[in-house]
Amino acid sequence: MANPGPDRQATNKQILLEVRNHYSPAVGASEVAERIEVSRQTVDRHLRELDEEGLVNTRKIGRVRVWWLSDEGKLYLDEKSQ
Repeated sequence: MANPGPDRQATNKQILLEVRNHYSPAVGASEVAERIEVSRQTVDRHLRELDEEGLVNTRKIGRVRVWWLSDEGKLYLDEKSQ
C-alpha cells in the first residue's frame, strides 16, 4: 500500500463510492482513507462537506464517527453512473 499523504487527491464521488461499497452499513473515515490511499484528515474533510450537502449521514458511536450514504447520496451516485 502506498503511503497516504496530502499530495494525493480524493474526490467526493470516489469517497461516496467507497462508503457505498463498504461491507457494513456504516464506515469510518480511516477505513475509507486506507482503501483509497489518502490521509484520514482528507477523507474526514470530504465527508463533512458531503454531510453538509446531504449526501451522507453520520453518527458518533462512542469515540468513533461512522458514515453511510443518505437517500440523496444514493441518487447522486445513480445519476453520475448514467
